[in-house]
Amino acid sequence: MISRIKGVVLETRLTSLVVDVSGLGYEVTVAPEISSSISSGREIELYTSQVIREDSWTLYGFLNSNSRDLFDELQTVTGVGPKVAHSLLSMFGPDDLRSHIGEGEASALEKVPGIGKKVASRIILELQDKFQTYKSGKNKPGGKWRNSLKEALISLGYSAKEAEKAIDQVVLDLDESANPDLSELLKKTLSQARK
Repeated sequence: MISRIKGVVLETRLTSLVVDVSGLGYEVTVAPEISSSISSGREIELYTSQVIREDSWTLYGFLNSNSRDLFDELQTVTGVGPKVAHSLLSMFGPDDLRSHIGEGEASALEKVPGIGKKVASRIILELQDKFQTYKSGKNKPGGKWRNSLKEALISLGYSAKEAEKAIDQVVLDLDESANPDLSELLKKTLSQARK
């Protein structure tokens, strides 16, 4: 599977890019905002998900692994294929989308072209429990750095629950107005997680 691609953009289209990697031109399906923000001749790095069907092989590209991972996770929902998952991520950022699902906001998902009540309800039914931390995390202090810390801990082998618990402990000691250094926070959170 191709999970990352880095090269020079040969062509830009409305919803795809052709990226030259060592002389091979890979067509990568991307959100319109990505294709409109880069011009031919520029270097790009995309995190990709390769979807293989009987009649086609398609690469979907994202600017970060968080979006790519959510794209893959959305496809675990019954009736949600790569096109629907890609449409959702073209409309919402990964954190916003997780939050909408965690909150059970079907009406927000229905605003995406191609997603009706039935599909939106199914996405919430099958994924809401996984994204409860985003639901409860909305009112918790920490903002953007909270999700970054959580992802770092999960990548180090901690469960989502252990990561949340450790971050909650560290947040209690923080001054609300402070703009904390992420590396320092990670050290503190790791020491809490080990306890």
